[in-house]
Amino acid sequence: MLNPDFPFSYDHYLAHPDGLAVIPPELYGTEVAVIGAGLSGLVTAYELMKLGLRPVVYEADQIGGRLRTASFPSAPGVVADLGGMRFPVSGKAFYHYVELLGLDTQEFPNPLAPATSSTVIELAGQKHYAATSAELPEFFHEVAAAWKAAVNDGAAFQEMQEAIRARDTKRIKELWNGLLPLLDEQTFYGFIAASTSFKEAGFAHREAFGQVGFGTGGWDTDFPNSILEILRVVYTDADDQHRLITGGAQRLPEALWHHAPSGMAHWPEGTSLASL
Repeated sequence: MLNPDFPFSYDHYLAHPDGLAVIPPELYGTEVAVIGAGLSGLVTAYELMKLGLRPVVYEADQIGGRLRTASFPSAPGVVADLGGMRFPVSGKAFYHYVELLGLDTQEFPNPLAPATSSTVIELAGQKHYAATSAELPEFFHEVAAAWKAAVNDGAAFQEMQEAIRARDTKRIKELWNGLLPLLDEQTFYGFIAASTSFKEAGFAHREAFGQVGFGTGGWDTDFPNSILEILRVVYTDADDQHRLITGGAQRLPEALWHHAPSGMAHWPEGTSLASL
């Protein structure tokens, strides 16, 4: 989702009844080394197993990689995610596996999200308490409006999102190719500083945008990055509409390890990565 090939429908490939590929029968059971039992490694091993190959997973520590969850003996039922913890609903391929394995999800309590009872924003020595975005001072609404105007005027934000929703890869490519000559050497900060909306709003709005931001938080640590990298995030709503996995993110790689898919090309029913 965060790579240049984000518009392609990987969830459609994953869900196709014909599967991802076909292995010649004489190669059934061939061992394939998979390095690392993080989510990428386990998805790879799981899909190779379904095709009839025999993945051998090498892991130096434990299953999960950056999806790791800790529990506390003194507080049963309480868990803490130590790595990945919030997952945008636009990650369709990710949620293909979440749904396949029957995992429950909940809305992540980002600032001012419906799942969050209240938020405190501290800026320039002043604290602002709000249960909803409507309760924030007008200044913050002006900052949000300036950012929305900047990406619409300078990066075809609304058009790109419409093309992504329609999975119109030709239109996505046209829009992206038009932006490359304009933004290929532009930083995130340079983009907002040059935008008409932030010029009109003033430096204070630009500074607040970096420190407070919107959705998941401030953006100032990303200011030196290419604006194209930021656009890949916001075009795909990767910065918004997050959910968490009930019981901890590590449940996903662990469930992949133990799940026995039906209709495999070679292995008998009930075979899982763990059993192999």
